[in-house]
Amino acid sequence: MDALNALTHLQPSADEVTDAPGVRENHLRQAAQQFEAIFMRQMLKEMRKVNALFDSKDNPLNSDAGRMIQGLYDDALCDSLVKQQSMGIAELIVKQLSAHHD
Repeated sequence: MDALNALTHLQPSADEVTDAPGVRENHLRQAAQQFEAIFMRQMLKEMRKVNALFDSKDNPLNSDAGRMIQGLYDDALCDSLVKQQSMGIAELIVKQLSAHHD
């Protein structure tokens, strides 16, 4: 599920109304983590663009297949880092947005 889909699921269903604050916090956390992952992917993508300027033509990763593998690796890396709360962006978003609802 990407961040845009997660944001559309922030509205609680009729079954979730009884635990609205907990459900809202959970959905907010999921959306914040997905935002952080998207941010990290974009940052890695831009760094790879700069690195590509210095790559030689003999580099095996300087091909369509190599770039696809790097993209898959970057996706897995970002997902893993977000779960470890390495950058802390998601936590800051949750903290900032939760303060307005309390």
